[in-house]
Amino acid sequence: MRLSESDKKELGEAVLRWREGGPALFAKEALGATPTEQQWEASKALVERRRVSIRSGHGTGKSSMMAWSVLWFVCCYFPCKIPCTAPTGHQLNDVLWAEIAKWLRALKERIPPLGAEFTWTSEKFFMSEAPNESFAVARTARPENPEALQGFHSENILFLIDEASGVPEVVFQVAEGALSTEGAFVLMAANPTREDGYFYASHHKMRDRWAALHWDG
Repeated sequence: MRLSESDKKELGEAVLRWREGGPALFAKEALGATPTEQQWEASKALVERRRVSIRSGHGTGKSSMMAWSVLWFVCCYFPCKIPCTAPTGHQLNDVLWAEIAKWLRALKERIPPLGAEFTWTSEKFFMSEAPNESFAVARTARPENPEALQGFHSENILFLIDEASGVPEVVFQVAEGALSTEGAFVLMAANPTREDGYFYASHHKMRDRWAALHWDG
């Protein structure tokens, strides 16, 4: 669909507004979602702090927040890469990846020219005309795969770590340099089931380096 100059200007202004407003504003305006107060808080923290760690139980909307963040990032930053990880393929494929597909449909319905820019497959979500420059990809985090979050280089990177308390410590050790890069965004969430490890530390001894949030279910 060819856009008029006025439509291009309007969309460009919206992208700048979404970049500053974060995933929640993007979700509200571009996807028709109704973010919760907790999602607004995390959205603001991601923009301002860039390193967000969420302690959360079930049913708090963290999967939606993560999917919105993926769509927000590919719409607002170019080029960009979004490595997504979790301890199990179920969490990545059946939950997060399905959630991305759901909200991409909403984007295509509400803003067809923007939604048409992106392609979803079971293995990758990417900008159709730049599949190797702007994309999200899922990599299961297992002890035998400590490089799950390594090897990604771009001007704009968003690391997404779901069920982070279950991600093996070696994965965080290998990725520590990338996660600490000044320009990188990091969003991780988990049910706090352990009293040790990287995720636990983000709410305790490393708390000064993170926006550590607690979502009440």
